[in-house]
Amino acid sequence: MKKRAIYKISSEEYAALAKEVCAKLISPSYFSGTATITSPTGEETLRLTASLIIYRRKPSHFDPQDEGDTIEHIVAVWWDFICEDDEGLREDDFDFERFEEAMREI
Repeated sequence: MKKRAIYKISSEEYAALAKEVCAKLISPSYFSGTATITSPTGEETLRLTASLIIYRRKPSHFDPQDEGDTIEHIVAVWWDFICEDDEGLREDDFDFERFEEAMREI
């Protein structure tokens, strides 16, 4: 059996997963569910299933430039990431820190 290359997750895919998670937030500080996207080629399905606690920074009353309510940290109570294609599960390079960075940029 031929060994397949590890699927490299792009910054755009992390951003798309982050947007999908934000769209499904149970509250501003909690997510429990699944976010699914398709790769740009349409050949792979990327799925993050997780329970996340989202810590946010409150806006400063002293700084009018402060947009506030930004994500400061995400604690994963539990998470699982799966990449699959027509041949089944595929090894990937998912990195939760990169996902968290994408969440902060939203």
